[in-house]
Amino acid sequence: MNSKKTDISIIIINYNLAAEIGNCLKSLLAKIDKKDGLNYEIIIVDNNSPDKQLPEIERQFQNDKISFYYLEENIGFGKGCNYGFSKASGKYICFLNPDTLIQENLFSPIIGLFEKDESIGIIGPKQQVRGSLFDFSAGFYPNILFELFNLFGLGVFFEGFIVNLMSKLSKRKILRVNWILGAAIFIKADLFRSINGFDKDYFMFFEEMDLCKRVSNLGLKILYLPRYSIHHIGSVSGKKDYRKYTIRTYSSKFIYISKHYKSLNKYLMKILLFAQLFSQIIIWSMFYPLNSRKSREKLSAFTYLIKNKMQLGEME
Repeated sequence: MNSKKTDISIIIINYNLAAEIGNCLKSLLAKIDKKDGLNYEIIIVDNNSPDKQLPEIERQFQNDKISFYYLEENIGFGKGCNYGFSKASGKYICFLNPDTLIQENLFSPIIGLFEKDESIGIIGPKQQVRGSLFDFSAGFYPNILFELFNLFGLGVFFEGFIVNLMSKLSKRKILRVNWILGAAIFIKADLFRSINGFDKDYFMFFEEMDLCKRVSNLGLKILYLPRYSIHHIGSVSGKKDYRKYTIRTYSSKFIYISKHYKSLNKYLMKILLFAQLFSQIIIWSMFYPLNSRKSREKLSAFTYLIKNKMQLGEME
């Protein structure tokens, strides 16, 4: 490695997405700014992928800036990121999903914002947009209103519509939000270390919201920058197994509510979350003739979650 101090460590977690990581690395190496002397490293952690294809990608990218680590078990996204962080030397950290493509140099500008304002805790670019109405790159903490909309599967779209509207109305193109989607999330290494990284109780999903919540509790700002963007395909792993994707999403949300809500609010949020399981059973039963495979896996997941009281347990 270069003896010069590392400015940023880019950490990518892999699970059966070797081809996507290859494309991500190509786009990343093409766009990361080398002209201003930005010193970077890329750390790729494999979560014991069954397909065993990542070594081929490693052979294709022989670069002293890129390090590959292979774990003996799938420890989940958050723990995988924590492991990657243990190997990192950068002043700043970017956790980047494998199913992303870097479209522009956003690393130097984002580091510049951190350097100018010590009250910033986390920054994220635009990373998940659907059509011209919905922006899922950032959002707000779960609340009663959003959970009522989620009884009909609409809460996430309502939230995405609000974020999109705020982005278009923002003159500075900097929004202060509650959380940043974890497909591309930037944080100071010292801050990430001081709060012990991602919470180990989350296997996958909601760990980025939890991280943002704990950072926000320190009085630091969570900023969304819609003027910078990456291309995030999204839910690539989830589309391979809708059952696991759904179980992990709801069980992680249940953990988040249990950790960060109190008294009556916690009770009401949990009731609404369980009510969504029953409403989703009705909705996906109606969708069954249109997409039998997805509906079958979703229905199996909702039944599992009800039976196991939203606990993750053993899904195999």
